[in-house]
Amino acid sequence: MRVDPRYTALKILMRCTKKNCTLDRSIDDAQNELECMPHQDKNLCSAIVFGVLRQRGYIDFIIKSFSKKPVEQIDIQVLYILRIALFQIIFLDRVPAFAAVNTSIELAKKLINKGTAGFINAVLRKAEQNYQTIDLPDRNTNFSAFIRAKYNLPGWLTKRWLKAYGNEKIQSLCESINTIPPITLRVNTLKTSRQALGTHLETQDLCVEYTKQSALGLYISRPGKQVSEIEGFTQGLFQVQDEAAQLVSQILDPKPHETILDACAGLGGKTCHIAQLMNNQGMVVAGDLENHKLDSLKIEAQRLGIKNIQTQQIDLLKSSIKEFPGYFDRVLLDAPCSGLGVMRRNPDTKWKRTHKDILRMAAQQKKFLNAAANLVKPGGMLVYAVCSCEPEENEQVIKAFLEKRKDYYLDTKMDGVLDLFNSKLTPREHCLKTYPDACHMDGFFAARLKRVDKSH
Repeated sequence: MRVDPRYTALKILMRCTKKNCTLDRSIDDAQNELECMPHQDKNLCSAIVFGVLRQRGYIDFIIKSFSKKPVEQIDIQVLYILRIALFQIIFLDRVPAFAAVNTSIELAKKLINKGTAGFINAVLRKAEQNYQTIDLPDRNTNFSAFIRAKYNLPGWLTKRWLKAYGNEKIQSLCESINTIPPITLRVNTLKTSRQALGTHLETQDLCVEYTKQSALGLYISRPGKQVSEIEGFTQGLFQVQDEAAQLVSQILDPKPHETILDACAGLGGKTCHIAQLMNNQGMVVAGDLENHKLDSLKIEAQRLGIKNIQTQQIDLLKSSIKEFPGYFDRVLLDAPCSGLGVMRRNPDTKWKRTHKDILRMAAQQKKFLNAAANLVKPGGMLVYAVCSCEPEENEQVIKAFLEKRKDYYLDTKMDGVLDLFNSKLTPREHCLKTYPDACHMDGFFAARLKRVDKSH
């Protein structure tokens, strides 16, 4: 029985409307259906899901132009059926307009009722015939409305970024965020070199570029298959990891034979990178609250041939040094955050977050940072990192921490580490801050802190 890619896309998008359901989790929940689809249908489903989330602001602007009912009053499932159809009509050349309209009407009949199908039909017919005649808000007289419609940024974030960055920077950021990013890999130097991996990938007719900031990264664009199907994946020659995330582990600068804690390890991208930089010597403790993530981390480490990782389920805010073998030489805190720096990969984030989320996350980050700091040995290193460029989650967290913890100071020697990277990563107040538009990588912040050693 054929699985309809549009219906699956609708289910993924509807699940994703739930506050605590990420896009990744929503896609994972649909894996059984996706695996039943031929490659072409799977690609269509993915294009619809990510495309609707990336282009939602513009699509809703078109819906407003042809619907008598305000967008805010349209049933959420009906609204997503309209969005799915209009995304195909406007952005997918290979899908005929009549097919996009007809399949959406059939979806509505199947899931809702014929009356609603009539409403969808009326809006889509008018939009399909006339959307190209609709002008965007004027850039000069209403720049905020222009950004929201053209670049798909929610109102609260538009207002915030305009104040922080100004017109040119916000436009540059939005263009980058709305662009489909390449897949970024990190070479596993335990098994091969970056150049050898690049050559190996090129023999598979993959388009390869080398990252400019990280000496370990490669980009591949539109491989036409799952990363797990690329030759070299099973052998553990590489791991998927954005370039900015690669820089964080290099800032931690782990050494062989040290004992290191990755306090919020998650699925272990940075954990495995740390172990790799240690040349499999010493010990990396990967801590996380969720056991299923640690189980996945173990499988990933095994694929990469990493043997010096020990997983440990921990609630960092309730943990003490008694639960560990001793104090750590270095601790990485990749703290839970708003995720506003990775919207090009997670386009659902911008529609879920609010200003209150930033403040809530910042308060939590201060607690996490203080807890992580208690686990570092005197003279040891603590790196705080988040995939967000918002000051409340960045500099303000570090400032509050240093005002409270006189046993720590900002390690200005990190500037020397940053000097190894491209000049675009000039340190800001001795911290790393990357933006998607300037560096073609995720938005990240990292600060390296050192604990005072009173014995010296």
